[in-house]
Amino acid sequence: MSNDTIGGKFITATSLALWVVIIFLPLLVLFVQVITPSAELDAADGIFASVFRSFGLSAVIAGAAVLLGWIPGRLLGTCGTRKDLLLLLLLIPLVLPRYVLYYAWTLMLSPTTSLGAYLSGKPEFARFVGTFSSSAVLILWYWPLAALLIAQGWRNIDRQIWDCASLDADGLGTFRKITLPLLARPLLLAFSVCFVLSLSEFATFHLAGTRTIGTELAVLYELTGSEAYLVRAAWPVVAMALLLAIILGKSSSSWVPRAVSLGSVELESRRWHWIVLLVLIGISLVIPVTLLIGNMTDTQALRQFFRLHPDELGWSLIVAAVAAVIAYLIAFGALSLDRCTSGLCKLLSFIFCTTIFLVMFVPACLVAVSLLKILAFCNIPPSLRQGWYLVSAGQAGRFAGVALILLLLTRYAHEKHLSEMASLDGASRFQRWWYVHLPHTWPLFVGTFILIVMLSITELSATMVLLPAGLPNFAQRLLNQMHYARDQQVIASCLALICLFLGLAVIVVAMLRVVRVRWLTAFVILAACVPVLTGCDDVSSTSNAPKVLNAFGQTGRGQCEFIYPRAIDVTSDGSLFVVDKTGRVQRLNTDGKFLDVINMPLVETGKPTGLSIAPNGNLYVADTHYHRVVVFSPDGQMIDEFGKFGQENGCFIYPTDVAFAQDGRIFVSEYGGNDRISVFSGQGDFLYCFGTPGSGQGQLSRPSALCVDPARKCLYVTDACNHRIAIYDLDGDLLGYIGSPGRAPGQLRYPYDLALLPDGTLVVCEYGNNRLQLFGPNRKSLAVCGRAGRQSGQLAYPWGVAVDAGRRAFIVDAGNNRIQVWQL
Repeated sequence: MSNDTIGGKFITATSLALWVVIIFLPLLVLFVQVITPSAELDAADGIFASVFRSFGLSAVIAGAAVLLGWIPGRLLGTCGTRKDLLLLLLLIPLVLPRYVLYYAWTLMLSPTTSLGAYLSGKPEFARFVGTFSSSAVLILWYWPLAALLIAQGWRNIDRQIWDCASLDADGLGTFRKITLPLLARPLLLAFSVCFVLSLSEFATFHLAGTRTIGTELAVLYELTGSEAYLVRAAWPVVAMALLLAIILGKSSSSWVPRAVSLGSVELESRRWHWIVLLVLIGISLVIPVTLLIGNMTDTQALRQFFRLHPDELGWSLIVAAVAAVIAYLIAFGALSLDRCTSGLCKLLSFIFCTTIFLVMFVPACLVAVSLLKILAFCNIPPSLRQGWYLVSAGQAGRFAGVALILLLLTRYAHEKHLSEMASLDGASRFQRWWYVHLPHTWPLFVGTFILIVMLSITELSATMVLLPAGLPNFAQRLLNQMHYARDQQVIASCLALICLFLGLAVIVVAMLRVVRVRWLTAFVILAACVPVLTGCDDVSSTSNAPKVLNAFGQTGRGQCEFIYPRAIDVTSDGSLFVVDKTGRVQRLNTDGKFLDVINMPLVETGKPTGLSIAPNGNLYVADTHYHRVVVFSPDGQMIDEFGKFGQENGCFIYPTDVAFAQDGRIFVSEYGGNDRISVFSGQGDFLYCFGTPGSGQGQLSRPSALCVDPARKCLYVTDACNHRIAIYDLDGDLLGYIGSPGRAPGQLRYPYDLALLPDGTLVVCEYGNNRLQLFGPNRKSLAVCGRAGRQSGQLAYPWGVAVDAGRRAFIVDAGNNRIQVWQL
């Protein structure tokens, strides 16, 4: 047996193994849970209210995308010249991820704009605007995809048939009697693809606050942590995805060009066709990019991006590149089976292709949680279940269908005789592929590889389920920045991503123009790896292993259970108050025993991000998304509130924390456009404020926590997005700063909370570095404790910290839904 034959069989076996692990087994687990009766189904009944809304929105989005894509698709499919330019113009709008496109357009709805201020006072109308804007954005993203599918339909029409049929019809008759019947299948395919993808959309609707089946599935998994709830509730989406996958799987065997090349239809393109195309591109790309650039008011964010986040972009590129390789291997296995002629092989080929297409359309989080369930069932060690390669596997499963479509469409019929001649000369399958097929198709291979990398970098649904704590990820950080309104940081990240993707899009089109020179394949892949290798120069910091005393809490809505806890404080008698994303403020003792609960009166718009215990024992809650501070008595009764939406004195946009001076003054931090500290009397009357938005001296960018040092008569402010601690006197005069952006000791990365020890030591909770850092009164770093992870003594996106008289630190380990207790 030749080495080529052994190598080919090894690659085929590897492809089949990857398909079984990444696609078949997760789908099997998914469908078993869908059809298995379960008492847990009742808990997911509430999600069905979103089904009809989701189907309606998806139908509108898909229909509008097909309508908008008709003229560009006709241009691309029937234009005899400038096809490369047309293809580039259609690919360029896709370089903006959907949630980035939504964010860019909704910069006009920022709370600091007149329209945003108006909507803040009308929540019902604001929800309608969110639904409308998110749907419109998805239409603007999906029309190029619909146009590409429609263009392929035009190319498949035989020119002779078209010319003969056109002799008997004219104008509207041609469209009704000829065009629509001939393009019915491509139009239906374009509608179906856009419909199913919209049905499972998560990030865009999540940012808009629109409740669809995609967002409700994510919320359901977050609230329960149960894949059983998730898959039973997702059956409408799974059913639609299965139907479309079966159609594609059944028809994929016929995706072979005719042996005799028939002329394609060529129609005259009119000027207004090009005007329509350019207007669509302007709305889908030029205006959003202009909005991003126009709202960039601080270039410091761009400098910080290249200083703080190259590891995230580098790791995301590595994971995405591995995902693209795995996707190609899986698709290669499907193609190998497709070449067999026996009945069993045809059945296996149909199953192979159908399952690959199904994973492409079904919500990625469903497959991801099923994959985790399989690994847990096989008793795979937790350390292996939390590797970066699982993220690559999840992304590969989602985009293997893209690679499969490419392989099926590049089986050139005019090369068949060359392959047969090579076979007669004794060439193996691999040699025929290398010397006959690859020289003609490698540009498409490389172009699609880059396209899969682009899609994987911004993939969120599977990534957020499979991402291990501490692994830098660009898409997750970008979504968090959008959600928490870090505008300048978001804009900097978006502009960097756009530049990267525009470059990759140009490379894709360039690859399509090259016909030979196959050795450039290795060069292009190597060049694509250069930014990856240069972007992973992570500076590891010296971290001390913390002395862990206790840990309590788990995922859920019950007593001493949390859904992404956000803030904590400790009373003089040792009680803990913890608020999470359910809008509950739980009171616990220091051992984690449940004592009481306070439910926030309003939670529909958003949940609190900060709370503090006043010297008199009252609880002050920064009710962030309701633009106020709510005061509760020690027994949990609401006794007061102050603040309202606005930019005037005494008003808030998004308040984050409260601190108290010994003379009774109340300090409140806020972000979202004001980014300042407001000071009130003990009765809630406004006194003065200080700080302005920005990165300069005395400016703030998302001040997230406050702490008063009565001995030194100063106020510490976590200037989170400037990656520093600002020090003010109690009258608002700036005294100095602690820290600078980075990961080394003495540097900070998104400090979210702080607490003060009796000796003046400042304990800082770093969300971005997954650690605690202690600073002395001289502003020097004393110690760094903890690192990213899921084990005891490790943290996943910590939001808060509180310290008692015994130097015990109670840490809000938000990503692990628990409270850890460390001895400092």
